[in-house]
Amino acid sequence: MKVHLLEAENFSFNNNHEEAKASYAAAVTSARSSRFLHEQGLACELAALHYKKIGDNKSAYGFFNQAKQCYSEWGSKIKVESVTRQIESVKPPSPPLSTIPAPMAK
Repeated sequence: MKVHLLEAENFSFNNNHEEAKASYAAAVTSARSSRFLHEQGLACELAALHYKKIGDNKSAYGFFNQAKQCYSEWGSKIKVESVTRQIESVKPPSPPLSTIPAPMAK
């Protein structure tokens, strides 16, 4: 897991986005299969930061949520709070109320 994560961070730093994506995915998968929640959380969090950096807020949002879940199961309130703040920075906007269809009458 750690090798994949280091590779991913290096690729991200050097703007090799496709290689970074593959290495982050490998790091998450490796940590998940090893059942190291804290490492899976870290891999998801760093992947989210990469996606946020390249402007892919939808992917960042998903990875931040995965990281939050891992940190929550691991029992780290501080990391959950930290990631929750990051989630707010990439959260998709709610649609305006006027675009939500009204319920149909029966």
